[in-house]
Amino acid sequence: MMPTPNQSQLRRDRPLCHRMMMVTCGLTVCFSVVVWRLYDLHLKKGPQLAEEASRKFREDRILPAQRGSIKDHSDRYLAYDEEVYELRTDRVHLHDVRSILPNLARIQGTTQKELKRTLDDKQILAAYHAHVAEALSAKLGGTAAEMLEKVTSKKQVEVLTHNMNDDLAKEWREHLENLFVKGVYVKPAVRRHYPTDDRLALIIGGTEEGKGGVQGIERIYEDTLRGVSGSVCVEHDKYGRELLLYRGEIQEPVHGKDVHLTIDLQMQDAVDAIVAQAQATYKPNKIMAIVTEVATGSVLAMSFLPGHDRSEPGSTNWKNLTIYEPYEPGSTFKVVAFTAALDQRKTSADERFDCHWGLYTDPGLNVSLRDVTKMGTVTAREAFAKSSNIATYKIFKRVGQDTYLDYVKRFGFGQKTGIDLSGESAGYINDGRWSNTTYSRFPMGYEVNVTPLQMAMAYGAIANGGILMKPRMVDRIVADGGRQVIQVPPVAVAQVCTGKTAATMRELLAGVVETGTGTRAQIEGIPVAGKTGTSQRYDHEMITGKNKDGSLKKGGYRKDQWITSFAGFAPANDPKIVCVVVLDNPKAPDPADIGGGKVAAPIFAEIVAETLKQLSIRPQRPLALKGESE
Repeated sequence: MMPTPNQSQLRRDRPLCHRMMMVTCGLTVCFSVVVWRLYDLHLKKGPQLAEEASRKFREDRILPAQRGSIKDHSDRYLAYDEEVYELRTDRVHLHDVRSILPNLARIQGTTQKELKRTLDDKQILAAYHAHVAEALSAKLGGTAAEMLEKVTSKKQVEVLTHNMNDDLAKEWREHLENLFVKGVYVKPAVRRHYPTDDRLALIIGGTEEGKGGVQGIERIYEDTLRGVSGSVCVEHDKYGRELLLYRGEIQEPVHGKDVHLTIDLQMQDAVDAIVAQAQATYKPNKIMAIVTEVATGSVLAMSFLPGHDRSEPGSTNWKNLTIYEPYEPGSTFKVVAFTAALDQRKTSADERFDCHWGLYTDPGLNVSLRDVTKMGTVTAREAFAKSSNIATYKIFKRVGQDTYLDYVKRFGFGQKTGIDLSGESAGYINDGRWSNTTYSRFPMGYEVNVTPLQMAMAYGAIANGGILMKPRMVDRIVADGGRQVIQVPPVAVAQVCTGKTAATMRELLAGVVETGTGTRAQIEGIPVAGKTGTSQRYDHEMITGKNKDGSLKKGGYRKDQWITSFAGFAPANDPKIVCVVVLDNPKAPDPADIGGGKVAAPIFAEIVAETLKQLSIRPQRPLALKGESE
């Protein structure tokens, strides 16, 4: 039999039981709250909070690849990356109250505890941002309001100034430290430096942030120069100090390769000086000069004015005139008709042609032709030396339109040369329907547009035994600190004519300089071959009448403006270099002094003489001097 419960005892223990139940319920509720909070933080909000922590204390730092350099043929730097410094804001540090609180306390001369007591977080940030804005504006210039806008920007990083050198970077570090500024830092950066300034600017090209190369070699060889950036994951504490123990795996950057051009800077400077002097003397609208190597098609120098000004990109010339600016070549184009006729055996250099003493009218086409030098019956050799339009026309008629157009294209006219530069023009040839004037003008270099580079390659083909070369702008690509070298070989494009024909044309071109229209291209001790060119300048804006609808009719040849040129090579008996000089509308006190033989030929001679000197090709001594030395 069970004992009867002591009722009085139960009554005395009931309050204790109630308290125990209340405590148990309280503990259960508290535990439930903790469990719910843990669930909310770790499971529900865990990914979001982890991402926020990662953004605040972890950083995927880019290890930029160094862009490859551009050098000339002799290893002189034309473009390279150099280390500079930037002043940047860091939004995380600028908005971390715990991080900036010690600095603000020192700025205001109080304690952190006092600041926390008197100001809330929003007021602390506002006070600190105002101080940073004033500190920046005091040294950078501008107003504190403008700086405050950058300091409070929502961007993770705001770049305040670029391209600081070591001394200026040191000044900024001291300035920020003295004024207790945190969240604005001096960081290393890279900029593209061009030691040649505006020289070769449109050949080397340039770069833009986020785009890479945007012009010239920088653009064409972007993939070669750019390289591949690396990366590393780093963690830092709340004060911004990196925690080296938590640094992630480093992905090393692959630096870009160096590109070595065929251009020699010393030679380029010499040509630029000659071109600048000619510009000052004749004041043409444009002047262009190009020097190439016969055997390889390598471009040794490329000069033109007006040039490009890197400091004023919005109001400067952006066109490489030697490859972009087509012109009507005039008599330098006569090599096509003569080469075609000799190669097809339609004539010989010694066949005689009647030049009608300077005036001839074709009975079939009823077109008239005139010669500056009035001649009777002369050999093809003499007619070419004196630049006879009448003899050239008669030779062209023997060749025929289709065969002539074939040789025009063989020489590379009417198509891009494929040079490794941006912005090349194909020029223009009329390979469709011809008018009567086309038959009489095309062989003389009218109704056709060519670039100086196309003309240089065409004359290079004659000098090279009839082989047309692709212009070569890059000599080699170097990687891995010079341990890997990739040569860019010369490329033959086509066989324009036989070697025998090319040899005959070299004789004819040498005759132009010896006794013809190009005597001012002579260089003492060095045989020269070439051809003069003088064509009336076509002006697209000249008003020539009215159209049927009453609008103004524009476009015509000006009788007082000329394009003068000279194309040739040297030495004539063993060609090494080709040079083409073109002047658009040169001026002279006496209009009779304007012509390819009078203006362009002397400039050609000066450029060729300097180029051969730098290539160590010495003038030949006269035989009399040789005899004396013996």
